[in-house]
Amino acid sequence: MKRLIATMITLLPLLPAVAQGQKEYEADSLLTAERCAEMAIANNAAMRNAAKNVESARETRREAFTKYFPQVSASAAAFRTHNDILEYDFFNLVTLGIIDRGKVAGVQAVQPVFMGGQIVNGNKLAKVGEEAAELQARQTSDQVRLTARTYYWRLVTLNAARHTLEKALQTLDTLDLQVQAAVDAGIATRNDLLKVQLKRNTYRADMVDLENGIDLFGRLLGQYIGLPEGVRPVPVVAVPDSMPLLPDAVYMLPADALPQTADYQLLNKNIEAKKLEKRMEVGKNLPTVALGAGWFYHDVLRQDHNFGTVMVAVNIPLSGWWGGSHAIRKKEIAVQVAQNEFSDLSQKLEIEMSDKWNNLTSAHRKMAIAREAIGQSEENLRLNRAYYDAGMCTVTDMLEAEALTRQAEDDFTAAYGAFCVAYDEYLNTTGR
Repeated sequence: MKRLIATMITLLPLLPAVAQGQKEYEADSLLTAERCAEMAIANNAAMRNAAKNVESARETRREAFTKYFPQVSASAAAFRTHNDILEYDFFNLVTLGIIDRGKVAGVQAVQPVFMGGQIVNGNKLAKVGEEAAELQARQTSDQVRLTARTYYWRLVTLNAARHTLEKALQTLDTLDLQVQAAVDAGIATRNDLLKVQLKRNTYRADMVDLENGIDLFGRLLGQYIGLPEGVRPVPVVAVPDSMPLLPDAVYMLPADALPQTADYQLLNKNIEAKKLEKRMEVGKNLPTVALGAGWFYHDVLRQDHNFGTVMVAVNIPLSGWWGGSHAIRKKEIAVQVAQNEFSDLSQKLEIEMSDKWNNLTSAHRKMAIAREAIGQSEENLRLNRAYYDAGMCTVTDMLEAEALTRQAEDDFTAAYGAFCVAYDEYLNTTGR
């Protein structure tokens, strides 16, 4: 008992810190859509892999640059034979053997002077590869941001749907009490009460599904943006009661937006890379020139000897053009394919931009229709409640009016979520 009391006294000073840490976790989980996107960029595994790909491409460029420098090599060897390497027989009387051991060593450097443009074009190609990796990292970043925001809006709409369902359940609870009182007074049938209770049980089952959906997307979003295990993101944004305006200011002509997209720039890089590959293929069939210098040492005839040398190496691939011309033609075809893909995919990107704008405007119109339906359904519910209180309509009419109200609010919630996602998708498609 004394140990327990001592332990509690020891832990008491830590409780405020634990509570503070919990509050910080809770504060960290209160998030906007943009904050979720920023956290996903900082913590998502796809972004880490994209950064590694850029780093790998950068190392490839640095490796290509080293081809400008001399290639230096050194070698050394020593040997011992069980018989002499050279033997001389003098008149079948005496056999003289020489060279049964020896040492050789050397260092040489070869500086490429002209390699048919292969080194220059190889460096350009490596640079294009690095730029392409950076563009792909940008694509990954855009997709990660879009995914995080999509999860966020899904969580927002699920929370709004839960709020709507809670209001509907409150309405049914009130109606249940009214019908129960009417049954007790003998002015309503038991069947009316059962209808209300059945509808309420249906809504309770819907609430279970909603809670599961909220938990699932909370987990998905939390994992995606790097929240600690057990901490669930809480959206600070709710579905508004009023209609958001159509964001006309963000519209861009597809032809104007196309050059700023990563997809378009990657298509350009692909053409550039194919042209450089063709030049390198041509370079393989051109003469090459290299200068060299070296120092060599040997001790073979039991005497040390060393010497230096300079050299010029010229290589002319005379027969290489037999197959080389076909390899060059193949690279030329690859350039033409890349140009065709550039033209075709550019047109498809412009069509996709127009389609995303149409999705945005249609989502806004659907949201306006759903907002109008809410007003109509609420008025219908108010009238039916008044008629029911006056004994002028049945429980079935009340339940139908309440269901229509819930459906209208759910439709507006879904339309609002679709509008937010469509807005993000349009900005993403247009390179923003």
